[in-house]
Parts: sequence; structure tokens; C-alpha cells
Amino acid sequence: MNATIEMVKIPEAHSRSTTPPPDPNPWNADRVGCHVASTAPGAKLKNLEWTDLGVRGSRLMGDESTIAQVHPKELCDAMWSYSEQHGSNFVKGTVENLCYEDGDSERHIRGVVVDGQKMASDVVILSMGPWGEVLQQAVPACSMLGVKYHSVLMRSGRVLNEAVFFSGLGDPEVYPRNDGNHYVTGFPDPPQVVKEIPGEVEVREEMCSRLIKTMQQVSSEMAEAEVTTKQSCYLPFTRDSVPCMGKVPKHENVFVATGHGCWGILLSLASGKAMSELILDGEATSVSLEPFDPKRFG
Repeated sequence: MNATIEMVKIPEAHSRSTTPPPDPNPWNADRVGCHVASTAPGAKLKNLEWTDLGVRGSRLMGDESTIAQVHPKELCDAMWSYSEQHGSNFVKGTVENLCYEDGDSERHIRGVVVDGQKMASDVVILSMGPWGEVLQQAVPACSMLGVKYHSVLMRSGRVLNEAVFFSGLGDPEVYPRNDGNHYVTGFPDPPQVVKEIPGEVEVREEMCSRLIKTMQQVSSEMAEAEVTTKQSCYLPFTRDSVPCMGKVPKHENVFVATGHGCWGILLSLASGKAMSELILDGEATSVSLEPFDPKRFG
């Protein structure tokens, strides 16, 4: 399956800006506490904020001094806004093929075919999540899998301060957001080769209903919450469940950065910095990319 992606064309001069973003917290990071809670009938535990039904015990993973979260879209919007201010352009389309130089033993890529049109490229970075058909043109043995998760946004009327990972009832996870919504996810599908089209991933009502009913079993507050969004997505995994990042073997100007699974947002900024160092300077110095080298796939 061809992958629909959002492409970034960086400025003509491949230079790194040393100017920091003007806002020290442009993606609106929110401090939260985090608990692991085991489920069983019982009274409300004093150390939990909103899980007052069916919780037997809990373990603190961290508090507001050690844990923070970002809203994924706000983070992406902030990073893109900064990139755009420094000359980057945005093109959306379906990448169909890589364009190789004829007879080039170094397999130099001249560009990519986007929506049937050739687009010239100095450097190609393959970063299309679980949609791996184009990636396999360059790294045939690196087949991608997707793990489908459903999620719902529930609004209970106040901003909560505790994220809770449940042990039992299917192990759902709840992340409160500072806009009054609470992101609830869980019940993943088995890993699979993704056939659904990007942007048209099916949302199964029965999975969303299961998430909602589970929240009603553990919280009287959630039982009254309004459901504002139902959605689903795929988490991208390589066959060995280790991210694939680095220069593609036997290629002069092709790089890959994918397979971060459920840690995509957490690892995004470090991955982006390391990949920019590799592409611009020839070596990643902020973090070693050796454990993620695509050469392990042959």
C-alpha cells in the first residue's frame, strides 16, 4: 500500500538554526502525577484523585515534580510553526516510489514520485510509520507492522491532575489534559501489516464503547462524563520492536526514522535532533544511533 504522508521541504541551504524557540514552553507541557492502579471491588483509596470505584490498590509512578505530558498535536504544531518560520515548506501527498539514478552503484536517489509527479530531492528520509511499502524499496527486509489502538476523549467538567494506568479490566490508560478532556486508550489489536489507508482508519464502535464502560466501572466522575471524540490509530513497530533510525545501507542519500511504537512523542525530539546531526554533520553526537541502525535488516 502506498503511504499518504505530510512532506517537509527544508530550506535550500541545509543549515541548522541556533536560535532557540522564543517560548520556553511552546507546546504547553502540563505537569501531572501518575499511578498504576489494580482493579477490584472496594472503597475509594485516599491517595487517588478520581478513581473511586473498583480499585483495590495503587502504586505511585511519579508526581508533578518528575512527570509532565504534552498534547501531541500542540507539540507538532509548535515544532512545525518554528520550522516554517525558518523557511521550511509543507507538501501533502501520496508517495508512490523512489527514483534511483540509472546505473548508480551507490543507489543515489534523485527524488520521489508524489501523486504521480516526480519531486526532486537532495535527501530522502523515510518516516511513514506503519505504512512500509516505500521503505521496503530501500530496505527490503525491514517490514513494518502496526498495532491498532482505539481511544476516546471524555470531558468530566474539571481538569484532573493524575494519569492512571490500570492493571485489570483490559489494562486501559487514562491521560488527563489541561483543557478538561481525558484521553482514554487500551485494548490493542494484534500486530498486523497495515492495509487501511492513512487518514481513513476505521473506528470500531464496540471498542470505543468498551473503553467508556470500563471508565464507568472505576470512576463515578467518568460515569457522568461527556464523550467528545472517538478515534483510532496504528502504532508503528519493526519486526524486532526496536526503532529503525539511520542511513539506509548501500544508499548515498536515503535515511530512515520509524518504528517508535508507543513512545513516538516521548522520543520524537531526541530522534529528530540525532537524525538532523547525522544528515547535516555526518554523525549523530547527541545520542548514539548504533542500536537502531537499519543495517541490522541486511
